Amino acid sequence: MKTIKLLGILFILTILLSSCSGGKLNISSYEYQPKMKSQIFSSDEQLIGEVYNENRTYVQLEKIPKDLQKAIVAVEDSRFYKHSGFDIIRIVKAVMVDIKSGQLKEGASTITQQLAKNLFLTNEKSFVRKFKELIYSIQLERKYTKDEILEMYLNEIYLGQLIYGVQEASTRYLGKDVWDLSLAESAFIAGLPQAPSAYDPTKHFERAKKRQEVVLNRMAANEDITQTQADTAKKEEITIIESKDRGFKGKYKNGDEHFVNQVINQLISHFSKEIEMREKVDSQEAREMAEYQINNGGYKIHTTLKQSLQDQAIAAIQQGLKNYGLGEHANGVMVSIEPNTGRVLSYYGGLRDIDMAKKARQPGSTIKPLYFAGAINDGTINDHTIVLDEPTNFNGYEPKNFGDKYMGYVTTREALVHSLNNASVKVMDYMGVESAIEYLQKFGMSHLVQEDRQLATALGGMTQGITPIELANAYGVLANDGVYKEAYFIEKVEDLHGNIIYSKEEQNLETRQVLSVDTAAQVTDMLTDVVNRGTAQRARLPYYTAGKTGTTDSKKDLWFVGYLDNLVTSVWLGNEDNQALQGGSSIAADIYGKYNNSLLKNKLIATEGLQVVTTYDDTTQITIVPPDKDINQLQNLTEEDVAEITIPTNEISYFEDRLVEKVSIDKVTEMRFVEGRCPEENREVKIYLQGQAPQEECTSPHIIDRFQDFYNNLWNKPDPSMENQESFIRTKKAA
Repeated sequence: MKTIKLLGILFILTILLSSCSGGKLNISSYEYQPKMKSQIFSSDEQLIGEVYNENRTYVQLEKIPKDLQKAIVAVEDSRFYKHSGFDIIRIVKAVMVDIKSGQLKEGASTITQQLAKNLFLTNEKSFVRKFKELIYSIQLERKYTKDEILEMYLNEIYLGQLIYGVQEASTRYLGKDVWDLSLAESAFIAGLPQAPSAYDPTKHFERAKKRQEVVLNRMAANEDITQTQADTAKKEEITIIESKDRGFKGKYKNGDEHFVNQVINQLISHFSKEIEMREKVDSQEAREMAEYQINNGGYKIHTTLKQSLQDQAIAAIQQGLKNYGLGEHANGVMVSIEPNTGRVLSYYGGLRDIDMAKKARQPGSTIKPLYFAGAINDGTINDHTIVLDEPTNFNGYEPKNFGDKYMGYVTTREALVHSLNNASVKVMDYMGVESAIEYLQKFGMSHLVQEDRQLATALGGMTQGITPIELANAYGVLANDGVYKEAYFIEKVEDLHGNIIYSKEEQNLETRQVLSVDTAAQVTDMLTDVVNRGTAQRARLPYYTAGKTGTTDSKKDLWFVGYLDNLVTSVWLGNEDNQALQGGSSIAADIYGKYNNSLLKNKLIATEGLQVVTTYDDTTQITIVPPDKDINQLQNLTEEDVAEITIPTNEISYFEDRLVEKVSIDKVTEMRFVEGRCPEENREVKIYLQGQAPQEECTSPHIIDRFQDFYNNLWNKPDPSMENQESFIRTKKAA
């Protein structure tokens, strides 16, 4: 009797509350806004990341199979189309159980009540929360149609593994969109809401399968399907995909997490500035609002990343670290940029959580081409300028070459090819440190400080350094006719309705002419020699590629930055804790070579316009009078007055005025020595400027020469003495 009274009171109270459900419980002005995850896509339309507070992809009811709609209604709320928000029959049964037990045990919630709880309430188990749920469900039924309520429910329902909605459950567990589900698969998904963890198909498949059969039986009992259809569906094989099959680690595709974080951080920065101005809130609150907006806005974020290149980059770094045994803590980075646009096509920030692609590191010799380019652009040097590579003291700074070996007089081209430290410092000294720093800033170096305004910067000895992405962007200037194109990650962002709310044009990307076209071409030609015959030969490709290696003190950083006409790539190897590596920068060059060869083999980059390599070494050695010696002051050239240098065969003309030749001379006659004709004891090697060596050859055995001398003497002395004639005869006999 007591139970019946309580039920009556409950029923009357519910009706009263529903009739006066104003104030805080009034939803008349409520507008349904589902929390929808935002998705990040590569430029080749692969899903590479998702961000959300609730992992949900909203789908309209017409895209959800009728079988799934019927299955949910059959198992969750068979009287859904008959009640007005709550089912009094189920409530009575549930309340009787709860009262007898003294606690809330029995569920009696309709689909509408479950939706009300998900939208407006918590999971707290109390009679007060239950009353509110009833009120909200009544109001939902008044505000929305049954189809609208069912659509919202199917998108809001929690289905395990932080998944909300039937679309997300379909793709996560079955690997297909919800609209492609069969009857068997629809029933399988419909069985999950009752206990998502207990029926998690990745952990408890048998339970989930039995639950599916219950759903199919309910559908048959409701005459939604025949028993034959139910029995056939029970026999259909259900294939569950493992999380790793998606290639995801949490919310991001394996290996893409650092790139996605760059994208999200950029969007948070952009939207927070808009919010701060629009809402008049402080920066911290604006940032929190921006994060919420991105996590729940259902945006489609289209990026520059080309996943096919990214996969090759990841493989190249990981395989390289494995092959070369650089140490168990060694890490690697690879960044590729399209130089004429600035699009970041691959961005692998390393093996661990820290994104090393945006960490500044000392660049070693990879910095050399940048200030060399500046010096060429200013007219301070060109690629055939001669510098003396020898130990030098620059006001207390004494740079050393690798192995403490010096090459003497070299061209600036050879200084780069062999990465000669002393000669390179002289180039910066010639142009001036301030001018060099200005050029580095134009190339996009953002971590320069006052202490970097010194000659040690010429060898990469910087306070903070340069990031791998900055170096790739800087070398892009050389590949792009001297034009700097700021690297970018995001092409556009679309809202839920397909409207573009953020685009490349809004990013205010910098474009500037850093070098002349001729300078960029000249430096590129020099760096091609670095790969073809210098320190970076392991980076060789079937097409001409340019680049530079770099190594820092104690081999803490190993670098290679290189480029084809249409792709610039930086490679960094090192440890986050600055421990030395067990290898050299040629390893980074080798990784670059393997990566690009793989791209070419798989036709992932265009080869149109690329020049096929015909020879790796088209150079010659010549001997010259160095430019620091005054030719006009040198009468008789000696070995100390000349130097042998290596140059491209097509650049001999640049040295014509200082080109020398070594000629064998007959020292008696001062004529060219002829093997087998002139006495060997008279041979002497002399050095002449080109074109100034004697052209006449001595004759054997100098008889003609002596007659000529005698004849000349007769004309010079009209009255020769007998002594002179005897001298002539003695000379003739000796000959």
